[in-house]
Amino acid sequence: MMRSLTLGAGIASTLLGCGSGPSDYIVARSVAQVELQSDPAITYDAASGKTTVLLDFLLRDAQGASVDPATTKLQRLVNGKAADVESVPNFLDTTLASNLRLGMVLDASYSMTQWSPPAFEPMKKAALDTEETVRKSFATGNAGTFGALVSWFQDQVVCSPAVPVSNGLASIDIPAPKPGDSTKLYAATARMVDRMKALYDAIPAPSTTDHFSMIVFTDGDDNYSWHDDSSVPSYAVGGNGVSCGGTTPMTLSELTAKIKAFPALRVHVIGLGNVIKGTDLSAIATAGRGRFVSNPDPSKVSTLFSQISRELTTSRRDGITMPLPPGDYDYVEEVTLNGMTARVKFKFHAGDAGAGMKQGTLVVQ
Repeated sequence: MMRSLTLGAGIASTLLGCGSGPSDYIVARSVAQVELQSDPAITYDAASGKTTVLLDFLLRDAQGASVDPATTKLQRLVNGKAADVESVPNFLDTTLASNLRLGMVLDASYSMTQWSPPAFEPMKKAALDTEETVRKSFATGNAGTFGALVSWFQDQVVCSPAVPVSNGLASIDIPAPKPGDSTKLYAATARMVDRMKALYDAIPAPSTTDHFSMIVFTDGDDNYSWHDDSSVPSYAVGGNGVSCGGTTPMTLSELTAKIKAFPALRVHVIGLGNVIKGTDLSAIATAGRGRFVSNPDPSKVSTLFSQISRELTTSRRDGITMPLPPGDYDYVEEVTLNGMTARVKFKFHAGDAGAGMKQGTLVVQ
C-alpha cells in the first residue's frame, strides 16, 4: 500500500490505497512530496536480539518528478528519542523480497519514421536501456523476481512473449513501420492492462511487495482503436492462459475505466511531438496513478524514457536496527527535503517473534 506525503509548511495529506494497490498521486505541485512505497517492514533477529524497522520511499520535487534521495535529511525517533548512529546501518544493501512486473507499450506506427531525426530506432534503444536500467536497479537489494512484457501497435496490436531475464528487450525485434500504419493506442494499452492483470491474478496472495508498472509511448493521437479486428487469429503469449491477437473497439473512457479497475497497476505515459493529444494521454496516466511526460523534440526520446525510469529506480531505503526489549514502541521518521519536513508515524512491536507494525497506526503528516 503506497502513501503520499506532502512536504510543506502547515500542509499535510494522507492518501490510502486499496489492497496491494498504490494510492492516487497528490495533485498539488507547489510543494515537494515523499511517497511510501509500501508499509514499513519490522523484523526480529533472534540471534542478535535486535529488531529492524525498514521503510522504502520515493522523493519528488515541486513539479512531481522523482529526485535523488541523497538530497534528504533524515531523523529517526523511537519513543521520542533520536536513534544513535550505531542504530542506523546502511540499508542500501538490505535485501527485500519484492517483485516487479514491467509492461511496455510502444508506438510502431509509420509516423515514428517521419521525424527529423527519425524517432523509431531511438525509441527502441531507449526502451531497451530503460528496461535494463530498471532490471539492474531492481536486482540490487531485492531477492524477489523481475519480469517484463512488451507490445507495440501499428494497424494491429502485437504482443511479445514474456521477456527472458537474461537478455531483456534485446531479444525483441520490432519490425520497421510501413507506410499507412495507424495508431491503435487505446486498444494496445488495454491489451497490456489485461496481460498485467492476468499476472496479478495468478499470484495466490498478492501483497504490498508485488508491484506492477506500465510505460506507454506514443507520438500521435489514437486514430484506429475504433476499428474491430477481433477476427484476427489469436496466439498464446504466456503460460497463464493469456493470448494476443485482434482487438475489439476501445475508447478512451473504456480504457481509463479498465485501468482504474486495477488499482495495483501504475501507468506512466510518454508523449513525443506536437500532434499528441496531451489531455487524453494525461487522462491515461491519471487513471493509472502515474506520470505523463512529453516533449515536441524527437531528439529527446531517451530523455523522456529516463524521466520515467527514475520513477522505478530512485527510491530511498531507511530505518533502524536496535536491541529493543520485548514490547510496543512508537516510531517516527522525519524526512526533510528542501527545508520542508514530513513525518511517518506508527506503533510497532519489537524484541521477539511477534515483531511487526501495529495495524491501523500508520500516519503520515
